[in-house]
Amino acid sequence: MKKLWEYISGETKIALTMKQVVTYLTLVMACIHILLFILFMCFDVHMMAAVNVVSIVVYINCFIWLHFGKSSYVVFNLCYAEVIIHAMLATFAVGSSCGFLLYMVCMIPIAYYAAYSFRSSSHFINPVVYIFTTIIAFVISKYASWAFEPMYDIGNSFVQTSIYIVNYLLVVVAIVVFMSTFLIQIKTLEEIMIKKNERLEILSTHDVLTGLANRRSINQCYKNISRQQQDYAIILGDIDDFKHINDTYGHTCGDNVLKSVANVFKTSVRDCDIVCRWGGEEILVMLPDCGKDTAVQIAEDIIEEIRKLVIISQEGDEIKVTMTLGTASSDEGKDIKDIIKEADNRLYYGKGHGKNCVVDYKK
Repeated sequence: MKKLWEYISGETKIALTMKQVVTYLTLVMACIHILLFILFMCFDVHMMAAVNVVSIVVYINCFIWLHFGKSSYVVFNLCYAEVIIHAMLATFAVGSSCGFLLYMVCMIPIAYYAAYSFRSSSHFINPVVYIFTTIIAFVISKYASWAFEPMYDIGNSFVQTSIYIVNYLLVVVAIVVFMSTFLIQIKTLEEIMIKKNERLEILSTHDVLTGLANRRSINQCYKNISRQQQDYAIILGDIDDFKHINDTYGHTCGDNVLKSVANVFKTSVRDCDIVCRWGGEEILVMLPDCGKDTAVQIAEDIIEEIRKLVIISQEGDEIKVTMTLGTASSDEGKDIKDIIKEADNRLYYGKGHGKNCVVDYKK
């Protein structure tokens, strides 16, 4: 009962496909026509009893066709035609007071649901065509019920009203179920779209290989720092002899080195810091609200952890990784380009003077 309520209220996470919806529709409609067959037999409305037998056969065949891969589009159209024809014949047989014309009204929202669900298929459903067809069938049936007496007398007004209420409730249930299905599908698509957009946002701001931020994230971080008028520092690092690692052990091993080094950076900085893959083997750290001494200490911690790294190549060789880092702070230049350039100059000073070191403000 709880699951049914969640489905009707559109809170469930289960989104049915159009094929599943049409399959369930054929089963439900077959059951409804079995009940109608019993009803018409009880009132000796033999013509409609025979019509319901035909309808039951149609829906059973539709169910079988769907099971063997028949087009949902074809089956939907057969179901639509059956509902319209059955409603017209039932109205001619017992009059409009029993409410069989209500099933035509039910087909209008269902037509829009089908137009939405078949939008990406090779078939196209124009709901306006179904609406006009339904209106024409409804008007013809209504005028015919006024102009001619029903073919069968099924009892007093109480019986007719009872049948009308049952038909009304069935129509309401059908509309609620289809609208709930429609709502669930829309919500599911919205959730998928949100997740895709989040994924695209991550891809647009992060490096795919290392998971580090990219230059776009650094620019955004700098805008936030400038807006808040904070001091900041930069750490720029480059893996020593990375080309030799790639040439000797292959690019797969080189990628593993990059990912391992990136993990060291991510675990060694503060939560507010941004770690960015700046170039091929270059990594830049933006440290908001950070002084000179703190930046140097973080750089020293990073390089110490990198010295502990041991990467195993595919051949089983142990690869020791080292890195050279340069640091600079916001009080050394007017904008971020100057600060990064200063850190870069110190980095390459360290490259030319032994590598595997942090070049700080004293150099």
